[in-house]
Amino acid sequence: MEQKAIHILESYEQLKVISDPLRTKILIFLVEKPHTVHQLAHLLTLSRAKILYHVRELEKHDLIHLVQTEEQGGNLLKYYQAIARGYIPADHLLKFVETNEATRQSYLEVLDRAKTRVLTAPTATFSPSSSNVEDWMSLSLQKELTMSEADFQRFATKYRALLDEFTRFPSLDEEDKKHFYIMTTAFAIDEPLFENDDV
Repeated sequence: MEQKAIHILESYEQLKVISDPLRTKILIFLVEKPHTVHQLAHLLTLSRAKILYHVRELEKHDLIHLVQTEEQGGNLLKYYQAIARGYIPADHLLKFVETNEATRQSYLEVLDRAKTRVLTAPTATFSPSSSNVEDWMSLSLQKELTMSEADFQRFATKYRALLDEFTRFPSLDEEDKKHFYIMTTAFAIDEPLFENDDV
């Protein structure tokens, strides 16, 4: 079964399962690629039994699925993967407090995962090629904008379209291929923290 881009959560039980912080951590790994319970336990430095319990809950509620089994040294290894890259509650679930907590927790986990990706990226990734940031093969920005909700939605739509455009490039020659990790978060805030954000 191919991984979907987005899965709409239709039941309160699914929402409740996904609002658990540890399950959110597990899902972040299973969105990226299949893992065994043993691998997840190692990555999260938790007992195999604890991870197995949470994996079974996620599988029971159709949020992850078994994608591969492999025999190794007399043991049967089971690889699980998230059924989608993202999970969004259906409209009728938006009234529940778990929706807010699940959404906030997923943002925190994405940020935490991004930190790990920075720490494990090759050293050359952060070696500037010149004093002109436009020449760099990395990008790190923080920006606070003041705009209407309609303008923000327009911005988000254009940003997604831009990512889509670059995702659909024809295959490159092997020597031209480079992999880039892009992580974006944007959300409403009470007040800006940057005194001058005109740059």
